[in-house]
Amino acid sequence: MKYNYIILYLSLLFYSTQIYSQTIGLLYDTPQVSEGYTLFTPSNNNHVFLVNNCGEVVNQWAFTEKPGLTCYILENGNLLRAGKNYLETRDWDNNIIWSYNMLAAGLQQHHDIEPLPNGNVLCLLSRSYTSAEIIAEGKNPSFVDTDFKIDEIIELQPIGLNGAAIVWKWSFLDHFVQEFDATKLNYNTVVNHPELIDINYNNQTNDIIHLNGIDYNQDLDQIIMSARHMNEIYIIDHSTTISEAASHSGGIYGKGGDLLWRWGNSNAYQQGTASDQKLFLQHDARWVNSGYTDEGKITVFNNGGDGSFTQSSIHLIEPEIISGVYQLENSMFKPENFEWSWQGDILGTTVNEGRKSGTHALPNGNMMICETGEGRISEIEKNGTLVWSYRNPTGTNNTIFNQNETNISSNSIFRGDKYPSDYIGFTGKNLTPYGIIENQNSVSENCANLLSVQTSELSNIKVINPSRGNLIKFNSTIQLDALIIYDINGRKVNEYFNFYNNHIETNLIPSIYILELKKDDSSEFLKLLIS
Repeated sequence: MKYNYIILYLSLLFYSTQIYSQTIGLLYDTPQVSEGYTLFTPSNNNHVFLVNNCGEVVNQWAFTEKPGLTCYILENGNLLRAGKNYLETRDWDNNIIWSYNMLAAGLQQHHDIEPLPNGNVLCLLSRSYTSAEIIAEGKNPSFVDTDFKIDEIIELQPIGLNGAAIVWKWSFLDHFVQEFDATKLNYNTVVNHPELIDINYNNQTNDIIHLNGIDYNQDLDQIIMSARHMNEIYIIDHSTTISEAASHSGGIYGKGGDLLWRWGNSNAYQQGTASDQKLFLQHDARWVNSGYTDEGKITVFNNGGDGSFTQSSIHLIEPEIISGVYQLENSMFKPENFEWSWQGDILGTTVNEGRKSGTHALPNGNMMICETGEGRISEIEKNGTLVWSYRNPTGTNNTIFNQNETNISSNSIFRGDKYPSDYIGFTGKNLTPYGIIENQNSVSENCANLLSVQTSELSNIKVINPSRGNLIKFNSTIQLDALIIYDINGRKVNEYFNFYNNHIETNLIPSIYILELKKDDSSEFLKLLIS
């Protein structure tokens, strides 16, 4: 009977990895997928969804406007979302905690926001300037539109139910350099000032920066941002006062609001050659979280890939910092190249996104990829192996697409963020799934069947997957009458009696195994991955 049960368990496990003919919802699932929940906000309707690895909804929120464009689950479990006009915080049950009318305040927020540990929010803003105002900053009049956009960043402190105060701000306007008009105060030699932005770079006529992403590093008290039209990512100091942020000195790094680091296109500060350009219309630059495999490094979605724009790519970058100073080599900011890169296909479709999209690292080093146009979120291992993929099944006006529809459109998503199962924001929250969004999905069904088997037989004991080398670790010290290891064919390969420890030393070859934990006439089964 037990042998038959293990074979059933394994058949469910492998059956769930082989069906990928779905068109929406969960497309692909494997045992190697990281434990966690994926948050996404459809671009063309008012909802936000949190789904588990089986594509089942564990929570959702409904707003009164479309996104503008992203959202985050805060450490207290509330959801912070940027709408077209409002910033809002809602609790787990969709009750409004805070709502601030950005439009009424004259603030044109766009693309991304970033919650800070102190409860404040960093916002990307776009400001419009007249041609006269921008020419006064040294812009070549031959390349000036009547409406000229320049980005800035503000830090908002929520006040009460619907108020906010600007407690910090930073603008590109204060950090331009130019060598066109010697009568202006910011006239200087561009090549000698990589900490400043050349306002005449590439002769762009409008929206020369176009920020599309922002992230915060608490350990460094620094901000990273992605500038699409400059093909660069920038890091600035957040420790400055408002006046210091508008200057070239002050803050813990002594540079005021000037750039501490820039990367991706050294041509923008007249260094290197065209072959040195690494980023092309990139999005979503952010640091890897502390405690993760690649902590402190930077991930980015490179829309144009190698510059041919036939294939997008994702990357890890590791700047070199000595005594708080980002290092240069041959007058260009280090590193010389990416630490790790990937480009390729997902389920037979080449990843090639000209707009938006994003990526971020997971605790175990796996990478999440969001393809905006496809409305698809996927998880890959560093070797490029796909372990999970999900496609947004909703469209305009909250339309829900059904399987096998041939005209699936308007299902784009700006980002898809995966939170680990032990994320503090989930503490005390009900994560019981209540079904998929779409009408049917055989991949989700088989995944959920396997999950229900695991849920009914697992208590609080967990094995830390994947196990590497010859050491299998548990989440705590456990005491058992017996611990048995079975291979993928249900054959017993090891057995331990009167087990009391938080780990096992073994010599298993890389594969998938099942652990049976026995105590007091009951058994529990855990999936084990040896890599």
